[in-house]
Amino acid sequence: MIKTPLASLLLLTATYSFAANTDTAPVTNAWQPAQTIGAAPVNIPQQDAPVQLQPTAGPAPGAPLPQAGPTPLPSAALNYAKDQVTPLPAESVEELHQAFDQLQRSESRAPVTAVPRISSLTVNLSPGSSLPLLRVLPNYPSTVTFTDETGAPWNIDAPPVNGNDAGFVVNYIPNSPVLSVQARRAYDTGSVTVYLKGLPVPVNIALSSGEPDNAGKSQITDSSLNLRIPMRGPSAKALPVAREKISLDNPILQAFLDGIPPKEAKRLKTSGDVPLTSVWQIGDDLYIRSRSDLRDAFVETSSAADGTRVWKLPVTPEAVFSVQGHNATLAINLE
Repeated sequence: MIKTPLASLLLLTATYSFAANTDTAPVTNAWQPAQTIGAAPVNIPQQDAPVQLQPTAGPAPGAPLPQAGPTPLPSAALNYAKDQVTPLPAESVEELHQAFDQLQRSESRAPVTAVPRISSLTVNLSPGSSLPLLRVLPNYPSTVTFTDETGAPWNIDAPPVNGNDAGFVVNYIPNSPVLSVQARRAYDTGSVTVYLKGLPVPVNIALSSGEPDNAGKSQITDSSLNLRIPMRGPSAKALPVAREKISLDNPILQAFLDGIPPKEAKRLKTSGDVPLTSVWQIGDDLYIRSRSDLRDAFVETSSAADGTRVWKLPVTPEAVFSVQGHNATLAINLE
């Protein structure tokens, strides 16, 4: 009775051991833990014979890292993208920028330098006389102002007639003495006809946008031209001046009036409370340019549209002017 239970117990123990060994046996194709560098070797038992893995030797502490392999060549897609974004190298792009800058400088540099002038002319309405010339260059508009012999404005009565609309742009302000002219292109000619209020004959003005025969680097353009009509207009000033003393064709007076004194003129120093007044001497004559009215006797006078006047008178150490309704003495230093 004792042998039977003992035999049964041994048999049960052997059966349990066999079942346990069967459940925990490793499977060769199952997930395995990774091998770490420098760790103790892990023995992976096999069903038939266990295989012991050899440890992997790691780098010693402080040892240099292994050198990287050769850089892979860029792909064809990367090369195409670079060609589209930067088709030229940086040096060529900089050279193109410099060439474009030089082109802009050349385009902005005018072949002819304009010399603006403010001048006055007396219109001769007699048969056979020459037309007054207005010199206007492209990009430099000109204005024409009409005055009578007393310096009073003479208004335009009808729209002017432009003889060359393709070469010049002509505008005017109604009921005013002002006319504007712009040149559309260089080296062109034309004319404009102006009708003044109360004047029985029209005023014809010749237009020129450059002299093709002038090989100089600069040409004059009339920024402002005052055309004087040699008669009294509708708005003539009441001046206590004899008509024979009003000079409209004296080139010396005209030069002083335009601010370009003759070479032989000598500028004199002055003192006194007479603003915007200059005095020159030529021989035994004085030429005074001022916006104030001269009270002393004089030989000749001429005026511009802005109210500036020039007087010719004998040499004198002083002259009396009317300044804001009061007499003011101008002392002249005769040298």
